[in-house]
Amino acid sequence: MAIAIFGDIHGNLEALEAILKDIKRNRKIKQAYFLGDAITFGPDSSACLKLLAKHRDKISCVTGNHEQRMIRYDKSVGTMTYAGIKHMEFIYHSLDNEDLRFIKTMQNEIKINYKGFNILFTHYSLDKEGVVRDDYDEFSESHLHNLFGEKNSDVVFFGHIHTRKIIIDELSKSYICVGSSGCVKGDTTFYTYFDINDKICDDKNFDIYRVNVKFNRKKFEEKMRAIDIPEKAKFAKFCFGMDIEEKLETPSMEE
Repeated sequence: MAIAIFGDIHGNLEALEAILKDIKRNRKIKQAYFLGDAITFGPDSSACLKLLAKHRDKISCVTGNHEQRMIRYDKSVGTMTYAGIKHMEFIYHSLDNEDLRFIKTMQNEIKINYKGFNILFTHYSLDKEGVVRDDYDEFSESHLHNLFGEKNSDVVFFGHIHTRKIIIDELSKSYICVGSSGCVKGDTTFYTYFDINDKICDDKNFDIYRVNVKFNRKKFEEKMRAIDIPEKAKFAKFCFGMDIEEKLETPSMEE
C-alpha cells in the first residue's frame, strides 16, 4: 500500500480532477491526503471543495489557512492569506453551506502509524489555538525542528509553501513540503507518491517521488479569464503564469 499526498489546489479544478483520476488508476495507492488550501486565487473554489468532499472516503483532508479564514472570518483574512479583503469576501460568498460544513469537518492535523513510522499530515505549523502560522521564509532543518520538534512524528508532510522541497534525515525527523499542485504555470500538475520499504539496518528506506499529471490548461485559463474576481490579474500572474489586464472600475456620476 502506498500513499498519495498533494495540496494547495487554490481553485484549480482541472488540476484537481486530473490528480484524482491518476491516483485512482494507480492500484498501489490505497489512501490520499490533501493538505489544505483548496480555495482562493483560481476560479473554482466551491467546485474543488465539493469534489474533495465527494471522495472523502479515499482522501483525508486537513484545513489550510485559506479555509480557516472562511470559518474564522474577520478582518485578519487579508494579512493571513496574502489576499485582500475584497478577494476573500468574494470567495466567502461564492461558497454555500455545504462547502462551509465540509471545511468544518477538516482536521488541523492527521497522524497515522504507517509501517512502523509515525506520519504527520498538516498544512503547516500551528499556533496554540490551532491557527496556521504566517511563516513562509525559511526551509532549513533547524527551523523545521523548531516548528515541528515537539510532534511525535518521524515524517512530517506539509504544504503552505508552494515550492516542493524534501529533507530526509535518517537519524531524526524527515520533512516533505509537497508544494502547490494548483498554482502551476504550465499544463502539468503533480502529487507526491510515498511508500516505506522494508527497513534495512533500522534506516529509513523511503520510496518517494513526484508524479506529474497533464491537465486541461486551456479550460482552466478560459474560466480564469471569464470570472470577475477581485485581484484576478495579480493572482493570475503570480500563481498561474497568466497575463490578464486589470479591470478598471468606472467611476460613478456622483463622484
